[in-house]
Amino acid sequence: MKKLLLLFLALPVLTFSQTTAIPDANFEQALIDLGLDNVIDGGVLTASISGVTDLYVDGQNISDLTGIDDFTALTVLFCNHNQLTSLDVAQNTALEFLQCADNQLTSLYVSQNTALEFLHCFYNQLTSINVSQNTALARLDCSDNTLTSLNVSQNTALTGLWCGNNQLSSLDVAQNTALSDLSCDDNQLTSFNVTQNTALTSLNCEYNQLTSLDVAQNIALKLLDCSNNPLTSLDVSQNTALEVLNCDDNQLTSLDVSQNTALTLFRCSINQLTSLDVTQNTALYDLYCDGNSLTGLDVSQNTVLIQLYCNSNQLTCLNVANGNNINTSGFSVYGNPSLTCIEVDDVAYSNSNWINIDAMASFSTSCPSSCTAGINENNLSNITIYPNPVQNNFRINSTFEGEFNLSIYSIDGKRLMLNKNLKNSNVIDVSELSTGVYIVEVDNEGEKYKKRLVINK
Repeated sequence: MKKLLLLFLALPVLTFSQTTAIPDANFEQALIDLGLDNVIDGGVLTASISGVTDLYVDGQNISDLTGIDDFTALTVLFCNHNQLTSLDVAQNTALEFLQCADNQLTSLYVSQNTALEFLHCFYNQLTSINVSQNTALARLDCSDNTLTSLNVSQNTALTGLWCGNNQLSSLDVAQNTALSDLSCDDNQLTSFNVTQNTALTSLNCEYNQLTSLDVAQNIALKLLDCSNNPLTSLDVSQNTALEVLNCDDNQLTSLDVSQNTALTLFRCSINQLTSLDVTQNTALYDLYCDGNSLTGLDVSQNTVLIQLYCNSNQLTCLNVANGNNINTSGFSVYGNPSLTCIEVDDVAYSNSNWINIDAMASFSTSCPSSCTAGINENNLSNITIYPNPVQNNFRINSTFEGEFNLSIYSIDGKRLMLNKNLKNSNVIDVSELSTGVYIVEVDNEGEKYKKRLVINK
């Protein structure tokens, strides 16, 4: 009888001595290092791990996470930089943060983790991932896998999505209206609709096959990288908050950035641009416009510019005299065989510090002709603008009598004003236009005359 009583009293002890199998020695060593185990014997006391909420086992050369099921209270799991080929966290239903990047995963099962908010599974070998049940998911990074499709239509809480460097040919984010950061670069996208994603502040869609991109509704955008696509046009006139724009290596023939006055970094290299007006982009400190067909470039208004690369164009004039030349650390304009004079602040400084120019080019504080990109003035003797430069209004005189129409264009050809039925000495009000260089076109019964107008507030 005493023996039976002793056995009965020992039962709770046996129950609380339950162990969880940990077949991977590196996983068990990681648990020992965390104070959850004390010896490598293929198992750990279940009671020691069942209450653990945060588990960090990055970079431990683990290939098998068997035993993770009994971490039933787990809310955070970091197992990056290991050798895992599969991961099933179905029993970890409290999991909110999961990072399993840089493994060799070919399968990842998270369908039962409905509380999951952050999932980072980049740098693996996943061909598919099912996140349709993870409706609380706010941030998903599944870049650098081999995904051919991705369905995030149920993940309406998503604010950040990174799926670059996969094999996606389409991506539907119409339901993800909370998205602020979206990166889908280096896929095979041929079309892309972000018109519903009005909260976007950052969009990376470079290295795809996009022929068009509508960002007119994305007025909160601060960063746009659409480089290395076959885009033939790009309208960023509504993106007035834009600070970084990279549209390198497309097929753009024109680009108006006059409304993007917050731009600090602007790249438009390797396109087919013949003119470029950056006079309104006074916050610009990096400008890369090499590999185009620009005939002129004026950066005299860009007083904080520190990087200028305009190699391999057709420049005949370049005005860099902006009062900030001593802070321009990157300067390269070689490959412009017709460029003979570069207008600068200080000739001696430029000769000492700027060497990347063609042999026939030289620096001067006053080049023979004003550098006004994109303006083809004609019949200059027929019209006179005074004063010029102007602040708020000017008058115009012509050699012809009668009425005429007058238009004012930006130097990339966008008409900004139209005045009809004018006569000589009429006052033209330009107070709404900003400081910069413009084209005045006078139309007298079909005969058109153009002249440069400088507005200096």
